[in-house]
Amino acid sequence: MRQGLRIVRVDQGDEPRVTALHRRCSADALWHRYHRAMGDPGTYLGPLLSRPRSVHLAVQDPRERLVAIGHLLPDDGDAEAALLVEDTWQNSGLGTRLLEELGRFAVASGVHEVYGVVHPDDARMAAVLHHAGVPLRRVAETGGAATIRARTQDIGLALACSPVRRGWWRRGAGKHHVSQSSVRSWDQGPAVQRVLRRSFEDASPTCRTRTVQEV
Repeated sequence: MRQGLRIVRVDQGDEPRVTALHRRCSADALWHRYHRAMGDPGTYLGPLLSRPRSVHLAVQDPRERLVAIGHLLPDDGDAEAALLVEDTWQNSGLGTRLLEELGRFAVASGVHEVYGVVHPDDARMAAVLHHAGVPLRRVAETGGAATIRARTQDIGLALACSPVRRGWWRRGAGKHHVSQSSVRSWDQGPAVQRVLRRSFEDASPTCRTRTVQEV
């Protein structure tokens, strides 16, 4: 695992760095993220990063370049999760770590379910979902892509049962130009702890291995 990485929260003030990440990604990586051919990222990232109540987390390398990004986008009581990892950093576990952190925000926000749109040939995303250890269900297919959903209660249980991994990444806001008003604590605050405890108590008295299921 590569060293010196940091998970940071980003917003519209980081649009130039997010744009640079998109421009380093291949057309295939962008296709699996957006499910269509994409034009100049400068034309669509601004509205994405400024969407109200959204959460955007990125992995920053030692040179403060963003090499992966994850989004949690509220949608009528649920939230959509989406990931993009730069080609040279794929298969390094970055997507799994970002998805876990997005899950913490989803639990804290109280949304009912988290969903994502996945192409059937996206083996990397399938691996990320498998490592999440959360029961999943396939509820719809559009244009060859499937919508995969997970209950936030199950995400909370998985987080409560999973030890926090440290070493190759460091939590924190970093020393870049994210405004202080947008920076939240990465530790599990009282609100998150209450939700995790309730999810755990409601689901099972003991932690068990959760398998990925498809309905």
